[in-house]
Amino acid sequence: MSSKDKSSLFSNCDPTAFVIQARMNSSRLPGKVLYDFCGKPMLKFQIDLLRKNDLGIDIVVATSNNSENDKIEKLCVDSNIDCVRGDEENVLKRFSKVAELLGLRHIIRLTGDNPLPSLDVIKSCVERHLRAVPDLTSTRQVMKDCSVKRYIPKGLSVDILNCKTLLLINQNSLNDFEKENVIPVFFRQGYNVEIICDYDIGLPELSVDTLEDYERVSTFTRDLLKNGRLLSTLGYQ
Repeated sequence: MSSKDKSSLFSNCDPTAFVIQARMNSSRLPGKVLYDFCGKPMLKFQIDLLRKNDLGIDIVVATSNNSENDKIEKLCVDSNIDCVRGDEENVLKRFSKVAELLGLRHIIRLTGDNPLPSLDVIKSCVERHLRAVPDLTSTRQVMKDCSVKRYIPKGLSVDILNCKTLLLINQNSLNDFEKENVIPVFFRQGYNVEIICDYDIGLPELSVDTLEDYERVSTFTRDLLKNGRLLSTLGYQ
């Protein structure tokens, strides 16, 4: 699909933004979102990748008010993108704040420890979201026991939030799990969820949770860059 076709698809869900949640205080790998990733901070690598096709969608980083995240805000300023800061523990509230401040209809939710978002997956999710108009479209399903069933490899997940629904959620009704993980409330409180469970991407897990993950995903990315196949593998050309 051409860049023009992709831009047309995304214009149909305007106003929409990519919102990347990121913070320095990771329990397993602190500061990972700013680790060097093929010559750039990992978060910057993700931002630049999303910009490759000039989709006309704003990119926003949602981080917390804690002082260690000042470095993330500086990266956003230097990258000329918005940084919205809020509660450290209530990530869902941060997303609500972004939706309200920017007047968004839809949020394409990504995370800063998944540096290789697939445009092919994003496009498929957007198409289904626009067709079904649910409260949430996701490549994951949160089960009753709080476990997560994934339909594509970890690190490539996409969630699209309907901001009208997001802003109606009663923050006082949320438990800690729902506050931190954003999407469980949509499953646990009976919202209309469109689950993308039939997409075959043919890629390995690409999430960076541990040092071993970081080394593995970095090597995977360097190999694709060396062979000139990164953009085509992820659907950007």
